[in-house]
Order: sequence, then structure tokens, then C-alpha cells
Amino acid sequence: MIFMRINPGRVLAGLGRKAREYYNNPERLKELLGSANLIIRDNEQLSDLIDDIGKLISLVRDYGKKEYTMVSKGTIITVIAGLIYLVNPVDIVPDFLLGGYLDDAAVIGYIVSKLKGEIQRYNEWKKLQ
Repeated sequence: MIFMRINPGRVLAGLGRKAREYYNNPERLKELLGSANLIIRDNEQLSDLIDDIGKLISLVRDYGKKEYTMVSKGTIITVIAGLIYLVNPVDIVPDFLLGGYLDDAAVIGYIVSKLKGEIQRYNEWKKLQ
């Protein structure tokens, strides 16, 4: 099965350069965040991760506005890379196929697991705002 061959770490590393381009271009980053929001809206295939993806989008947005800076640039680049993968309709498993978001879920799940502590700190900060 193709899903067993997904290596989220490699996927994210491969998108690192592109993620840095988004990081350095606020307008392009804003478009990416908007596209990611549209994809998760009413997406049944991603239903288990919609809250997590929303938090990642919020984290990048607050970091970009310099409201939340207690996170590393590397973390933000990783999240941006994951969001780029999410919005790209032609990835390992094209999104238009039945089950096409399973690879996206694997990549996002990997990010959430890898950045669990940083996401938790962000959530605690967000509650105080």
C-alpha cells in the first residue's frame, strides 16, 4: 500500500526551500494560510485533524504578525512546509482521489506529534490573550 511508503520527514525536508520562500514573503504566506483554511473547511477526510491544522495556521499567523515570538524560525518553516503540502492538490496521493488526503493527514499528524510541546505552549499563550 502506498501509504506505508510516506516519509513525512523527507516530505517536509523536500519542501524546506519553498517554505522559506513563503516565510520571506508575507503576502504569499497570507495566501497559503487562506488556502489551508479553505481546504479544512468541511473536509471529512481531515475531520480528525481540523482543530490541529487550525492551530498550526493560527500559530503561523500570530508569528507573522509578531504577536507570538516564543517559537523558533525552524518550527515555523516546518509548519509552513506542511501547509504547502496540504494545499498542493497533486502530491503523493492526489487530493481529488478517494482517500486523497490520507498522505496529507500523515504529514500534518507528523508535524503535530513532532511539535507537540511547542504547540502546547502556543495554546497556553493563546488562552491568555
